[in-house]
Amino acid sequence: MISIMMKVSLAVFMLAGGIIKVSRVPFQVEHWRHYQYPLWFLTVTGILEIAGALAMTAGIWNRYAAIGAGVLFVVLMAGAIHAHMFRARQSVIMAIQAMICLIVSIMIIMGSYT
Repeated sequence: MISIMMKVSLAVFMLAGGIIKVSRVPFQVEHWRHYQYPLWFLTVTGILEIAGALAMTAGIWNRYAAIGAGVLFVVLMAGAIHAHMFRARQSVIMAIQAMICLIVSIMIIMGSYT
């Protein structure tokens, strides 16, 4: 039950983030410019987040989908942490959401092997 809640929570969070990126909501565009990434990468990242959210939802019933989505999210969240802390030189506090998603993704991956 906890595994399902983690998958659903992560999927909803990533889906929302992906939609915000693909929609190019102004605050997200501003953040992206601060990270000094090209705007096309914002769209690509959003699409990957949406795809991962759908795969994580499928992961409720299929552990391989959960593992794949988890690996994708680990890569995306490692990139997000890098963007916050190194490209934008923000404090650790700004990267906490990405760190939580990274940890939850790792927990889902590890839990899928048991």
